[in-house]
Amino acid sequence: MDLGIAGKWALVCGASKGLGYGSALALVQEGVNVVI
Repeated sequence: MDLGIAGKWALVCGASKGLGYGSALALVQEGVNVVI
């Protein structure tokens, strides 16, 4: 799925497991730079 957010930055809090981890993983797969 192409959301058009590649190259953007995202801050994900609580990304060690669960919903935060899944969100961070999905963002990375979309090409987003993720800060955990």
